[in-house]
Amino acid sequence: MENGENETRTPEDVRKIIKTAKLHESELTEVSQILRFPPQNKENDNLRLMLLDDVLLKEIEAGNQLIFKGDSEESVVLCTENKTYDVKEAETSNSLLLLPDLLFSASTGLDETIQNNSMEDSDTSLDKSNSSLNKSTDSDEGRTPRRIEHKDIVNTFFTYYELKPCKPRLSKLRKLLESTKYQGPELEYTVNKTELLNHESLLDQVQASRAELDEELERIQAINIEGYYRLLEFDYEFRVLSYMLDLIEENSWPLNKISKEVTLESLKDLVPEPILEGMFRFYTKKSVLEDTQYYEYKEDKVCRFLARVLLKSAGKFNLAEFLQAWSDSVPEGMTTDESLLAGYAIIDRNSSPNLIWGFTETDLPDEINERFKVLFQTKAKWTVDEISPYVQCYATEKLNVNALLTKYARASTQDGVRVFSAKHMK
Repeated sequence: MENGENETRTPEDVRKIIKTAKLHESELTEVSQILRFPPQNKENDNLRLMLLDDVLLKEIEAGNQLIFKGDSEESVVLCTENKTYDVKEAETSNSLLLLPDLLFSASTGLDETIQNNSMEDSDTSLDKSNSSLNKSTDSDEGRTPRRIEHKDIVNTFFTYYELKPCKPRLSKLRKLLESTKYQGPELEYTVNKTELLNHESLLDQVQASRAELDEELERIQAINIEGYYRLLEFDYEFRVLSYMLDLIEENSWPLNKISKEVTLESLKDLVPEPILEGMFRFYTKKSVLEDTQYYEYKEDKVCRFLARVLLKSAGKFNLAEFLQAWSDSVPEGMTTDESLLAGYAIIDRNSSPNLIWGFTETDLPDEINERFKVLFQTKAKWTVDEISPYVQCYATEKLNVNALLTKYARASTQDGVRVFSAKHMK
């Protein structure tokens, strides 16, 4: 190896090194490659090494994009079209040299040399060692001059990036859309139009792949209105859903025989088309009867939303009174059930009478330690079923909800039921 781009070695220099190393030219090809380190002012510090698995390698070979994402306060991720990877820096046990155009065995005639050597009479390893030492003293006169190839090292690496599949980081999405909620056409003048975000802006800012972002936009019920994604303000969503549900009684529709065409036509003057289309998609599913395409409302989703409407209107409810009011508020034929309240309400069965109040997962802190702190401040002891909706978002393939609770909470038994409380109780 050499330092500096102007230094060169001659064939005579190389032969001296070969002899010093106790080697013989008959055991080597005629090509010697001299590795040269770049001067400090020409080091390529903008280069990084990244270890790819077969999936990511195929993405690059197919010409697809791999995009790094993360602002100054976020740890970086790498996104393909449909997956997100966590990026961590790892150290190497040895330094790694990046060398373009380095010649390997087939390009230097080494394969032929090995083949010739294999045809020689076999010796013991000790005989071979002695033979090599003896050959190193032989004369090299008359041999073909060695061919010298100078190879410039582009950079030396002591670290590389490891990539591991991870969950997309989506909590930021709702926050980005929070300030521009749609409250109805009459209140559009209150919205700061400079804060509206289109799909590409969201894709740039949210640490998720395109497919994962689209899935989350659908899950949180964001609607594309004139090219910008908007969440519906809660009271406005209730207004639109009420319009839609009222048509069931007005048209004497069976619950599994809802007409999309009649719904859209009846409400087109009351609700903008993209919102009406979006709401119908969110709250209904296809139902084919007698070879005719109909729809039916998603019963659990409708019941859950109407429960939230009741819980939003007051603080703590008498549980029995709430359950009755909830049952009365849903369309005839739909059935309410306490299990639908998971992640939206807390029930206190130790009070007399039993109480219920609204407690929504999306209102909790994103940081896991802070979230557990708020959970145990709100309620001292939780069953697995009660707390799961509030911590499920942190679970992974290797760390399920039970493992999370073991790590962040203290388990005990109350009336024969396993419950979890704050790990460090006073």
